[in-house]
Amino acid sequence: MELFNYDGCINTYSGLKFSFSEPKVEQINIFDISKGLAYRGHFGGQSEQFFSIAQHTLLVIDLMPPRFRNKAELGLAALLHDASEAYTGDVVKPLKLMLPDFKVIEDRITEVIFEKFGISTKLLSTVKPYDKEAQQIEYETFFKKTNKLNYLHPEEAQTAFMQRYWHYLNLMEEKNNCGKVAESSIEEPM
Repeated sequence: MELFNYDGCINTYSGLKFSFSEPKVEQINIFDISKGLAYRGHFGGQSEQFFSIAQHTLLVIDLMPPRFRNKAELGLAALLHDASEAYTGDVVKPLKLMLPDFKVIEDRITEVIFEKFGISTKLLSTVKPYDKEAQQIEYETFFKKTNKLNYLHPEEAQTAFMQRYWHYLNLMEEKNNCGKVAESSIEEPM
């Protein structure tokens, strides 16, 4: 095995290889996403205490009104709105704006992730206002010290993320009554 094989891929927690140039649904695993988001800091890691991307996604869901967060597809879209960052990391906005090709790669990864879990990327427009609200709360907490958020340890954030995932998966199964999503989206790590 060659340590530095620059094939455009990364190895993931579950043992899969993920390709940045050609992401495919079979390369996506919910455990890789939950692990990657729970162990990566939001705001480029520039918070007083560790605050994960996974915890950010949970805050976004909590800010949504019940009529939105109780809908399986919309709740799952909110949970996965930053799922590409499980693979790319949290690239801070000023740098992201300087790298236009990065946005293309990030959007493609998001499309593949949403395809994997059977939801439409069109739902992201409904999630966006709550994402912005969460970022404002986080900004005020981290930099203005005017708001208090509870900080979750990465393992706690990962567990909470997976609990929400199972909740939305169950709602989707009830709605579809066919189990397709469950069969196609769950591969436990090796």
